[in-house]
Amino acid sequence: MIRSHGKNHSLSLLAMAISSIVTFSSTSVFAQENNSPQDTMVVVSSMTPRAISDIPASVLYIDNEQITQQYRAGKSLADILSASIPGLDVATGGRSNYGQNLRGRSMLVMIDGVSMQSSRPISRQLDSIDPFNIQGIEVLSGATSIYGAGATGGVINIITKKADSPKLQLESYASTTSGFNASNDFDYKVAQSISGGNDKVLNRTSVVYTKTQGFYDADGTIVTPDITQGSNQFNQTIDLQSHFTFNLDDSRNVDFLAQYYDSQQDSPYGLYIVNGNFVDVRDGFESDRQQGTERIMLNAVYSDPFVWGGQQFIGQASFRRENQTFSPYYQAASQQITNVYALKGVLSKTINKWNFVYGLDSYLDQFTSNSDLFDPTIADNSGNMINKTYANVGRYPGVDVSSIAAFLQTEYKITDKWLVQGGYRFQYMYNKIDDFVSYATQKQIAEGNGTSADAVPGGNTDYWIGLFNIGTIYKLTPSSQVWANFSQGFDLPDPAKYYGQGNYTLNGNHWDLDSSINVNSSKLSGIKTNSYEVGYRTDTDSTSFQSSLYYSYSDKSVKYDKNTLNIVSVEDPIQIYGLESKLSYWLLDNVQVGVSGNYVVSKEKSNGSWVNMSADTASASNSSSWVSWYNKDLMLKLQSQTMYDYKDDNGNELNGYTTFDLLGGYQLPVGSLGFGIQNLFNKEYTTVWGQRAQILYSSQYSAAAYDYKGRGRTFTLNYQVKY
Repeated sequence: MIRSHGKNHSLSLLAMAISSIVTFSSTSVFAQENNSPQDTMVVVSSMTPRAISDIPASVLYIDNEQITQQYRAGKSLADILSASIPGLDVATGGRSNYGQNLRGRSMLVMIDGVSMQSSRPISRQLDSIDPFNIQGIEVLSGATSIYGAGATGGVINIITKKADSPKLQLESYASTTSGFNASNDFDYKVAQSISGGNDKVLNRTSVVYTKTQGFYDADGTIVTPDITQGSNQFNQTIDLQSHFTFNLDDSRNVDFLAQYYDSQQDSPYGLYIVNGNFVDVRDGFESDRQQGTERIMLNAVYSDPFVWGGQQFIGQASFRRENQTFSPYYQAASQQITNVYALKGVLSKTINKWNFVYGLDSYLDQFTSNSDLFDPTIADNSGNMINKTYANVGRYPGVDVSSIAAFLQTEYKITDKWLVQGGYRFQYMYNKIDDFVSYATQKQIAEGNGTSADAVPGGNTDYWIGLFNIGTIYKLTPSSQVWANFSQGFDLPDPAKYYGQGNYTLNGNHWDLDSSINVNSSKLSGIKTNSYEVGYRTDTDSTSFQSSLYYSYSDKSVKYDKNTLNIVSVEDPIQIYGLESKLSYWLLDNVQVGVSGNYVVSKEKSNGSWVNMSADTASASNSSSWVSWYNKDLMLKLQSQTMYDYKDDNGNELNGYTTFDLLGGYQLPVGSLGFGIQNLFNKEYTTVWGQRAQILYSSQYSAAAYDYKGRGRTFTLNYQVKY
């Protein structure tokens, strides 16, 4: 056991957990934990189904039993992922997953293969689906050239539930969570699904409603509202899904998913700010606009295993519309709207010892935004607690990003035990930036200073991107493999944070544009990442183990102005290396122990020397552990998660912390009870996002305005039944 010494978490108490889960009846939601068996088929590595044992990369599959175990104990999707993926940072504790990196870099999140990324990376990809509707989660760690931009840290593909039988089946769920600190310290969730059909058409339709109220820290004080990226306090969420499977014949089918997801905050608590200084958190907050995420997603997938000479074909078409709003900040709150249209076609063919996967994918991403400006007199007189809109202006220039890519993946079996894989992706991206009057100048006009202004000219940019990958895997035994791989990834920094800026002079009632960033002559640089990995995994009746050494290097990185939070440069290289491992072992038939961790080092080049990456973006090493016990009707699990200290070369620090959770379930004659105690020992700590925010926004309000504490001890109890 490793001890925690305040700020220095020298390997802090790797908790043992009660992982798993009892095998009850066929309808039980508590089943013995399945640690990613190597014959599990996943699509995340090559866009077509592949067994994990044939993939020369770090791949995990988080199955439904593991997901159920965690969410029935009160865990969010971000919590579930951070507890299950060794290379993923600890969860932020808020609405945003900003800074929750995978192997120190940004991750691509998908739902049924539909990317949740946008040209404006608002980092709410995990504010996208309720775990009640998740069947499984595929994880590919490390940069990948398969999916193009946005996957330099890896890929997380969320698989939704669908009907698996024509038989009519219903599932009901009700849950409550409280820390018993105040009357508003009470959350609840209700969910209902219905599935069934016939030989030709299957459908599962579900609705989940969640209401949260106040979050209180270990001292019983309400957690400071997050006015930057957003929190989940005083929030209402609806996740409505309908998933159809149309069986055209014995081999061909069409899957169609329609999702409406709406998560909106209506908080009575706000930051009391006087003369630009944060005073405290108070009740009585009102605003015409608060933070929220509204999403509509449509996804259709056509599968045919016999086309054009016996090739397997998968075609996908999707549409995603997101409407994301933010809380008042300096008497303004933005709304950012994204529409994404995507098409993909994949063909695969096996010829003797060769396997080929190739195809095309494309998308069009359309981004617009605006900002509500709040009456300064009302806001000032109320300590910024009352926010009434008096004007609406543009927030960022409109941006259209279109892309088309061709890709080819090949695999050759040298022997029955040894294979090699390689591939290439060639992508063309075209960006169109609208003319735009700078945000600061629009605010001046709204306040009565001038009546018109020159627009910062827009323009077009394009990118030709080639990404290469190669890997090899050798099967030491039927249940163990070693592998090595190289893959390239690509990121395009946020164009809305770079263009549309200008310097103005007021001439009479007109603002003259003196200077600005010219789109055509100041092209925003793309960032290419080279990723290397060697790894080993084994899976036997008693032991499951996977470990990887990784290294990644990118030629550039993004720098932001701490006052405006706009991009000021894309230049300094960064390198990240580390070791991630996950081990689980059955001590007895009904007792399992496990440990996982990620040791990561992040460096950036500054003035010719490699220094520690800034703490506002760098990943901190982490670990988790668990011990689980189960019998015929009862399951218990004790688990811990630790984030370790991090310090950059400018003196900024992330202070590590360890939390423990107790999870459990009990099978009743009809249905089952789930329960959990989160933050079992009532640990007081500031979340990793709360610590990052204090660094990022240090030039604005005092640090106390961003001191987002972790939630204190909370209790969850729920009931679930299938019938």
